[in-house]
Amino acid sequence: MALMPVRRDLQTALFFDGTSRGEFLLLRDVVTGELLDPRTDTSWDRERFEPVPASGRATVVSWSVPHVRVPGSDDIRTVVGIVELDEGPWWWTEIRGADPDADLLGARVVVAFESSGPGESDETIPYFTLER
Repeated sequence: MALMPVRRDLQTALFFDGTSRGEFLLLRDVVTGELLDPRTDTSWDRERFEPVPASGRATVVSWSVPHVRVPGSDDIRTVVGIVELDEGPWWWTEIRGADPDADLLGARVVVAFESSGPGESDETIPYFTLER
């Protein structure tokens, strides 16, 4: 679950249009064919880039387990990490369903989506889960 609701702006609108449809969009450079991270600044030549859906599959490159102390209850252990999308770009994400004590290097993961909050303007955001 997101720490707070996420809202779109002009730079993120295209990406969030995709997540609302259940698509993780990358940017394809129409000149080179290279697939780029959706956070790439394309403002210098918008016509050079087009959105394309990623497969939604990735490999864990690195991970960490930050601990959150909650007075009067158990610590919350969330797995967060960097995944390499099958198409090449890397993405920083929460990895749900992973054992916090496991060695996740090379683990296969797949994208999932959820609303970042209860409001109508709260965007759908991606996270990753272990591939089954």
